[in-house]
Amino acid sequence: MLSPNWTQVSFGPLLRGETDLRHYSDLFLPGRSEVTGARKLLVKLGSRRESEEENGALAGTNGRNVLKMFTGEQERFLNLNGWHHLLKAELRAITRPHWLSAADQIKDVAIGMHVRMGDFVGENAEPDNPHRRVPHAWFAESLKAIRSAVGYPVSAIVVSDGKESELSELLDQEQVSLVRTGSAISDLLALSNSKILIASAGSSFSAWAAFLGQMPTIAHPSHSLDWFNLVNHNNNYVGGADPARLPEAFVRQAIAILRH
Repeated sequence: MLSPNWTQVSFGPLLRGETDLRHYSDLFLPGRSEVTGARKLLVKLGSRRESEEENGALAGTNGRNVLKMFTGEQERFLNLNGWHHLLKAELRAITRPHWLSAADQIKDVAIGMHVRMGDFVGENAEPDNPHRRVPHAWFAESLKAIRSAVGYPVSAIVVSDGKESELSELLDQEQVSLVRTGSAISDLLALSNSKILIASAGSSFSAWAAFLGQMPTIAHPSHSLDWFNLVNHNNNYVGGADPARLPEAFVRQAIAILRH
């Protein structure tokens, strides 16, 4: 594989005053077998390009190599299901050591909450918009419902691109702390180590945490994680949840995990 260009310049996060500017310039090392540098440039210049849908030969009649171009999310996790162990190991292998260390310092995460704000539109947007912000009250009530079922105030972390003042409804609760590792990859890895995940519906960041962690996961019922084609290989619940009546399967799993 050609080494990806992770660095990008995005003015949206800057204009919105987000905590993560999403430059991604210092997150990853080249993979063990990735093509880099001058060789990468030569491959790009001397290869015929074809999309991932095409099924051409690996070398054309003119002797040129074929460069496969992969774009977009396609079927999301449909073809990745079952590969979570390998992909998490490979992701950790290319993460720079200081960001890996920042993630690993966050231990024993009982409940992880991902509160996506940033470029997600306000709560008053059209109900069918998958990038609509989840009301903070849903996160707060979901946490309370889980704690009530388990029988004690389970500790929880919040990972978010929002400001502390915007997250006060959650952070004011007992045993809840805001995690700022300094990078998106560290935040993701820390979140993926949660025993229970309260996710932001419509967020691929939440979906990746649920995929890598394979833990019981709930999201707002208006936009559950179904459209990501996630399959939990631990037979844990992944889907929408109303905190007033949490799914029985999820409650059983949460009690079994958090009381252990």
